[in-house]
Amino acid sequence: MRKVSTPFEQPPWDVATISFSSASQLAAVRDFVGDHALAAGLPPDRVRGLRLAVSEVVTNTLRHTVGGGVMRVWTDGDEVISELTDNGSFRHEVRAPVEHPTAAGGWGLYITGQVCDEFLCYSRPGRTVWRLVLRRAPRPGAAGPAPARPPEDAGEPRL
Repeated sequence: MRKVSTPFEQPPWDVATISFSSASQLAAVRDFVGDHALAAGLPPDRVRGLRLAVSEVVTNTLRHTVGGGVMRVWTDGDEVISELTDNGSFRHEVRAPVEHPTAAGGWGLYITGQVCDEFLCYSRPGRTVWRLVLRRAPRPGAAGPAPARPPEDAGEPRL
């Protein structure tokens, strides 16, 4: 994740938008973003990663702010952009968490940064904007998705 010091440009006026205020709406927000990204031509394997990233930022918003947030989705060239705005203030840097056996979390923003081509944050007191950017085409030199693992019982016939 990269923090930026100036606000992002406004999204297009006709951008797809969904508001949320409780954990019971998490699946709806995830589906909303995933459906729009798929319709915009993001490959299905990238949509799965985006859905995970959206789950993480929405969960953090619900856990660390009051009132939920607003998620927007649009395209710009070959990019699918998902943007979450909430009423929190974010002052930290995101690093790979140190594993601790009793830790209840700490991986969400790190994972989001690994899934997205760009993961940006603009924050001021009372307002944070999280921007998740995925390109429809893979980055040059980027590895493709991991090969599917065969089921444990694949291969040898059962007797």
